Amino acid sequence: MKNIKNFKRYHPDSVDKKALERSIGAIFLISEDGQDWYECQKTFQPETMKIEYEADGVIRSMGYDISGFCPDRCSIAEVSKWPKEAAPNRKWCFIDGEVVPRVYTLDELREQATHKRDYLLEQAAKIIAPWQDAVELNMASEAEKMALLAWKKYRVLLNRLDISSAPDIDWPNPPSETNRQNHGFKAVIHRHPDDPVIDQMG
Repeated sequence: MKNIKNFKRYHPDSVDKKALERSIGAIFLISEDGQDWYECQKTFQPETMKIEYEADGVIRSMGYDISGFCPDRCSIAEVSKWPKEAAPNRKWCFIDGEVVPRVYTLDELREQATHKRDYLLEQAAKIIAPWQDAVELNMASEAEKMALLAWKKYRVLLNRLDISSAPDIDWPNPPSETNRQNHGFKAVIHRHPDDPVIDQMG
């Protein structure tokens, strides 16, 4: 099984390749042992799973078609077996020839917890704003006033979280009543599509 490491961009000497750079913006990559990416693609077997992984082992892409990869600042390996649940979602690593679950460092967990908290605060602020306007303009119903109070309390709890205790954080739940009832404004927390640990941490 092939494992070609540490591709990086380079400017080829070939006249034809230089022409491709100028005409279509072609990107040329070379591995740490001097293999050109376009040339070494021919050496991979079509039936094997290919793994594109970063310097720390985090898997960035997976697939059978080698032509679909562009491993800039990454490595490419073939694997014969891998967990069926493995996916290029930054939760898996390629370590010592195997696809394994990613083990996060404490600093990474704290960074992710900060990201999650900030995102939830942003979502809460969007929900609070129209209710706050209604209250200030004396246009809010009693139900909306209660919903506003509940969401403000939720926001306070988020702000008081001890991020340094990640991953053992007791995340507050958003007010459920306003998720079930629409008092003129829709109150729904959306998951950030790029957050790899929302599910793990709350």
